[in-house]
Amino acid sequence: MAVENGRNGGKDMDEASTSKSQKGEEKSSGGRGDQQKPGKSKGDEETKTVPFIKLFSFADSTDILLMILGTIGAVGNGASIPIMSILFGDLINSFGQNQNGKDVVNLISKVSLKFVYLGLGAAVAAFFQVACWMVTGERQAARIRGKYLTTILKQDIAFFDKETNTGEVVGRMSGDTVLIQDAMGEKVGKFIQLVSTFIGGFIIAFIKGWLLTLVMLSSIPPCL
Repeated sequence: MAVENGRNGGKDMDEASTSKSQKGEEKSSGGRGDQQKPGKSKGDEETKTVPFIKLFSFADSTDILLMILGTIGAVGNGASIPIMSILFGDLINSFGQNQNGKDVVNLISKVSLKFVYLGLGAAVAAFFQVACWMVTGERQAARIRGKYLTTILKQDIAFFDKETNTGEVVGRMSGDTVLIQDAMGEKVGKFIQLVSTFIGGFIIAFIKGWLLTLVMLSSIPPCL
């Protein structure tokens, strides 16, 4: 009986020692894993960015013509708002200077006709702005999509097994090209329109009354 107890005790000691050694190895491996994680995060590649002008590197001669027409239309559409303020001032002056005269109707009719011409011009400019920029954005995005697909198909088989997941190629083609199309399409025309409105307003303000414009400009920094 004593011999059996001694054997059982020896077995228990051996099991306890092996369990302790396994726990120690797990802790050491866990510590090594924790130390390796920061190394992986530091080695991650940063997102590469390109200048905005590089987005238009796939444009051909037709796209360049469309962008020129779209830019002219955006400038005209943006300048229509400051010009409308001039016509509105002429309309107010026609009421104020001819209160008792008989030429009020004729003067107001002339100013109203100028408003009609301005509206037609702004409509044509807005059409060229939106249509040209949307068409050229779609054309360049389709060309980028085709180049991307051609480049992906030239990769080795191991690229699709290790570097990409299921549906990732299609997702990138549909998602990234849509973002690029938005960046080089209608938003560019809208940006040019707003910039032309901003600059045109200051130009007209300085032409009509530069002294009052300087006085009003002094109130811009406190508002900001």
